[in-house]
Amino acid sequence: MRNFLFLILLLVQNSFSQSTYDNGKCIRIKNISEKERLLRFPFSESQQIKIVSFKGKPDEYPGQSLIKHINSIVLGKDVFRSEFYNETAVLSAEQINKLSDIIFNFTYTRLPHEDAEVMCYMPRNAIMFLDSNNRIVAYLEICFGCNNYKSSDKRFSIGEYCNEKYDMLKSIFADSNIKYGISSVE
Repeated sequence: MRNFLFLILLLVQNSFSQSTYDNGKCIRIKNISEKERLLRFPFSESQQIKIVSFKGKPDEYPGQSLIKHINSIVLGKDVFRSEFYNETAVLSAEQINKLSDIIFNFTYTRLPHEDAEVMCYMPRNAIMFLDSNNRIVAYLEICFGCNNYKSSDKRFSIGEYCNEKYDMLKSIFADSNIKYGISSVE
């Protein structure tokens, strides 16, 4: 009988507890202004920001060609060449504002209680920051399949991790008509 009452007490307590999703909801926590965000690296050194998709060779594991290509870039010296990429788009001022807002102002309300599913890192997309001479000054290589990334510089990251942040970033790619790695992986 005692065990039965204990079990009922646990069930009642769990039914009134806050959900994991609510604890881990990704929302605007900071309110860094657009002007302040654009003064931060790499936005401060960029005249143009391009987003890309990169398919690679059919005989290679997905993402490996992009990793090799990105690793070969000499920052500040190599010029952006669109022929290396499947799809490219130049971000508008409005999209740059949205991108910097997502990176600097959004995070979890509290840490979630569950671990995210981990998948293989197969990046298919990147954000390229270019100077006035079209040279690559920074990049973010992104795998939307496992919500992970690699930055070209330790001074710059996507910010604090939260699942919804990757969905927001993905929407910038989708709005720019980038399909590979966003709505298709074939």
